[in-house]
Amino acid sequence: MNGNRRVWWSLVFVATGLVAAAIGGFASVLAQQVTKAPAAPAVKGRFEFEIVESFDSKYLGDTPGHIGRHGELGDFRPQAALGDPVFRGEEKIGTVSNLVWSRGHGSLEIEFDPEPHVRIAVGELVWLKLGEK
Repeated sequence: MNGNRRVWWSLVFVATGLVAAAIGGFASVLAQQVTKAPAAPAVKGRFEFEIVESFDSKYLGDTPGHIGRHGELGDFRPQAALGDPVFRGEEKIGTVSNLVWSRGHGSLEIEFDPEPHVRIAVGELVWLKLGEK
């Protein structure tokens, strides 16, 4: 009787091991199917970003300005330049005065000078055109 019991327990352990191996293999297949999130929509068109900082002036004789940033560029090269217009809706609200592209993070920081008498608030969503002009 002990021999039969030992064979039976051996079969249970082997079956448990096979089930565990099958579940582990299935889980690794599922993990491999995860895909990278897509880049920002319409990357070659509107690059929307939030205003995160406003300042009166940074240097002696400087004028007020605003800084915004956003990521999700991925491997896309922004092709933005100093002097490019910044928009809120279809209204031009400023002109790019400084750009910082973090290729490693896939993000772009934009500093711009506002148009005269235009109110721009921190937290607003604005945009500029990226890609070939």
